[in-house]
Amino acid sequence: MKSSIFIVDDDKNIQKMLEMFIKKENLGFLAGTQDSGMHASEDILFLQPDIVLLDLLLPGKDGIHVLEEIMRGGFKGKVIMISQVDDTVMMEKAYERGIMFYINKPLNPIEVTSVISNVAKLVHLQKSMDTIQGALQGIQEVRTVNPHVVRERFLQACSDIGILGIKGIDDLEKIVFIILDYQEKGRSYQMKQIYEKAALEIYGAEQLLQNRKALEQRIRRIILKALENIAHMGAEDYYDPIFADYANILFDFGQVRTRMRHLEDSDADIGRVSSKKFIEGICHCISK
Repeated sequence: MKSSIFIVDDDKNIQKMLEMFIKKENLGFLAGTQDSGMHASEDILFLQPDIVLLDLLLPGKDGIHVLEEIMRGGFKGKVIMISQVDDTVMMEKAYERGIMFYINKPLNPIEVTSVISNVAKLVHLQKSMDTIQGALQGIQEVRTVNPHVVRERFLQACSDIGILGIKGIDDLEKIVFIILDYQEKGRSYQMKQIYEKAALEIYGAEQLLQNRKALEQRIRRIILKALENIAHMGAEDYYDPIFADYANILFDFGQVRTRMRHLEDSDADIGRVSSKKFIEGICHCISK
């Protein structure tokens, strides 16, 4: 699996050079870029890339400040600091705060490639170990987790994102449990198939098409409400633990940012949402 890489540098030429190195040497894929320290930590904590290439001298906030913010926010990835400043004290501060390597400008293609490659190998190794540990833990937990516990987790997740009690939440619960059953049995599915099965179980065979469409509309309204609530949380406090836990699991990064912009400017586009990602995200949250 390729590592996701995020670049923070105010020099567009440096950004392009790093992108070129990453693509040419197949070091990973670009998760995003930021040319200011002002919102860099927000983007990093939201996207949770595997590797961050972080410039030391940035407008708004310097690289050390950004590094401190993402570490406090629980960032689990690896950070490579980049700077044209050869300052031993600053380098020590950066290492103390958790960076893996320090690369000097002007960039040397061989050095950059070697450093990113080695860090990517470390990321891959850690992910493999986490997968093994997760599988072992899952085997141990499968005996204790029961439908009542999963339902409690579902209700808690709905409460966390402010949709508990909304009309149609029972329909969402039905859909979630159908998908969990499919996943447990290793069966593939399409959302249309899931909606039809849910509508059939809830309403019976009569007027199945009409009931399925009504069901989809109710679920979509719930999802839009959840997105609005998540966007409000992020706008008020980007480091809100509920926002951090749910935003990137239930929605795409662009969807939440678009909705947050709409809160500031009502004329802005409210964006589109993926019902499948939201529902499968709920499944992930309550079954982990």
